[in-house]
Amino acid sequence: MRLTAVKSTAGSSTADVLVIGGGGSGMSAAISAATSGATVMVLEKCAKVGGSTAMSVGSFTAANTAYQHRAGVNDSIELFVEDMKVANGEFEQRENKELRRILAENAGTTVEWLGSIGVQFLGPTPEPPYEKPRMHNVLPNSGAYAEALLRECRKRGVVIHTSMRVEELLRNADGEIIGARANGREYFGRRGVILATGDYSASTDLKAKYVGEAAAKIPPVNPNNTGDGFKLGTEAGGVMIQMDRLYEGLRFAPSTRVDPIKMLPSHPLISKAMRLVVERLPRRILAYVVRGALTSWVGPNNTMYRAGAILVGHAGKRIANEDSDKAMARATAADSNNTAYMIFDERVARKFSAWPNPVSTFPGVAYAYVDDYKRYRPDVYHRAGTIEELAASTGLDPAVLTASVTEWNAKVAVGNDGDFDRQHLGQGVSEAPFYALGPMNAYITLADGGLAVDTELRVTTAEGEAIPGLWAAGSTGQGGLQLLNHGLHIGWAIVSGRIAGRNVAQAPSRRDMTAATGVAVG
Repeated sequence: MRLTAVKSTAGSSTADVLVIGGGGSGMSAAISAATSGATVMVLEKCAKVGGSTAMSVGSFTAANTAYQHRAGVNDSIELFVEDMKVANGEFEQRENKELRRILAENAGTTVEWLGSIGVQFLGPTPEPPYEKPRMHNVLPNSGAYAEALLRECRKRGVVIHTSMRVEELLRNADGEIIGARANGREYFGRRGVILATGDYSASTDLKAKYVGEAAAKIPPVNPNNTGDGFKLGTEAGGVMIQMDRLYEGLRFAPSTRVDPIKMLPSHPLISKAMRLVVERLPRRILAYVVRGALTSWVGPNNTMYRAGAILVGHAGKRIANEDSDKAMARATAADSNNTAYMIFDERVARKFSAWPNPVSTFPGVAYAYVDDYKRYRPDVYHRAGTIEELAASTGLDPAVLTASVTEWNAKVAVGNDGDFDRQHLGQGVSEAPFYALGPMNAYITLADGGLAVDTELRVTTAEGEAIPGLWAAGSTGQGGLQLLNHGLHIGWAIVSGRIAGRNVAQAPSRRDMTAATGVAVG
């Protein structure tokens, strides 16, 4: 997938709108501004555009779409909002309800807009326990977003400079944000600047400060999400909120086998043809294809631990309270190897070999069971008649693993985990044959903190005042949204980008476009 845009060269360094970040939110903002009549420039620090959007599973959750109408789904904005409340649970009190309403009301039309520029979806698929099927799963993979957005940027005359790290924002004498300095050069946005640099999951400093040192040791899925926009925004007077929310978990080590879904090209005609074919495939055949992707992308369901599985580190010793994804991820990352294995017995294997107990899920589309890992991921599937033989298969220390299993079974027998206070013990690891899934690695997939923004996506101060000339979109401008359902992060990235781009394009041009000495931000 080639997404390299325009390298920074000599020429004009001023546009109506300056966007910092070339991921899903940044390119959406650029297109929206351009179609609103503005000239647009994007500064992307990586060698290619796409960001986390191009690395995601790719689902987009939305209500009132043509896909729903064709499927006979009678949905509404109110039902969508109610399901987001259900997903929030105890975090509902922290929700930014104004931004949630904006997301709910604009997600459907944004799916239609994506369709107009060549993005195709499979769906809608259900996501139990929510009321209506609204997951729209991109075809053939998440690279389709980046390809389509980049094509549209080029079509609309958006200038994209890659390999451009922004060092600071620039202000004029009146204190208005007018541009940015990147790679030692100044770039200007007459009507405003949009921060769209992703989240802070790769910022060791921010993770340590707001979540803790244990979380800071967990590597990110996207190593480029270093929180650049957060730092730029706060230096301009903005505030970061909800910075304690990270998605910490375990994933299987990358497969060495070719993933045909990720290899597929993202041309609009191919995507459309694929959608027509996929919609007509028998359910069992579609599920068979998607199961291969599931075993490559998704870690095992934590309900397997509740049934009796345990987690051991690379030496074979149990390392954490398996009731908590966060505890398992932190314990795994605390070891320099960042490696762990799930260990279980035949009882658990039988239970997770058929509905309603999948090992991993793609809601409403496919479910992967133990045998699917044997078929699709033999590199992470291990089965043996004894614990010692299982240790040999995985490379774990036989004596240590045997002792760990023996100690665990003793804890199950007395109903008490004295080491980590696990509450759901299951039935132990005692019935042969024995199984292991791994190696697994700890990752932070997303971070839910963001700069505080108003309903126009303007970055605001602690007092709620808009900072002149500065907007934020996507994870950088998440502004207190929870986004706990699947498919909402991409939804917010594209929705907020389009809104921010339109608003900046409609803002008046700054009269003074000279960076004032002594008031550069940073």
